[in-house]
Amino acid sequence: MRKAIGFLALVFPFALIFGKMLGGVLPMEVSISAYYWTTAGDIFVSLLAVIGIFLISYKGYDLRDKIITSIAGVSMLLVALFPCFGTDSPNYIFMFLSPKATGIIHYAAAILTFSFMGVMSFFQFTKGNSGTEGKKKRNKVYKICGIVIGSTILIMLITILFPSLRKATDTFRLFFWLESIVVWAFGISWLIKGETLLKDK
Repeated sequence: MRKAIGFLALVFPFALIFGKMLGGVLPMEVSISAYYWTTAGDIFVSLLAVIGIFLISYKGYDLRDKIITSIAGVSMLLVALFPCFGTDSPNYIFMFLSPKATGIIHYAAAILTFSFMGVMSFFQFTKGNSGTEGKKKRNKVYKICGIVIGSTILIMLITILFPSLRKATDTFRLFFWLESIVVWAFGISWLIKGETLLKDK
């Protein structure tokens, strides 16, 4: 399951890009969430749902593991079920909620998901016997992934808080790439935990 979570996370951004291209539309979206409204929308929802269910089903080593992955999994399902709304999004009531309410749920759930990804990598994956050289290397990478996730979330929040930066972030698809970095760091940490990468010889 760890390997599946890691692999799906790594391919997620690429699957969205190519899924939209298969629909005959080339320009990238400004964010990962914006792909909900494209021909890659089914890919967006499906992959998030699968990863979310895997996280909820993950047992882990202790209760804290279970709580963190369950919260991240439920939050990921909320991201999939409650889409963001932009200027080009259809203006209708989704699940009896206004677009504004749906957007609030979406972004709050996304922040929770990203935050707990970082917590899992930095704090939980580094637990256990760190006596072996292999474990020491893995712990360093786990912490790097956690720091990357945390610092990238901070950068994304800054771009949200300062609308003057929005034009530049949209032009260069910066938000999409920042979200992708978080997802890739999350995926790498899970692949390492699943012994696909940096496993003991």
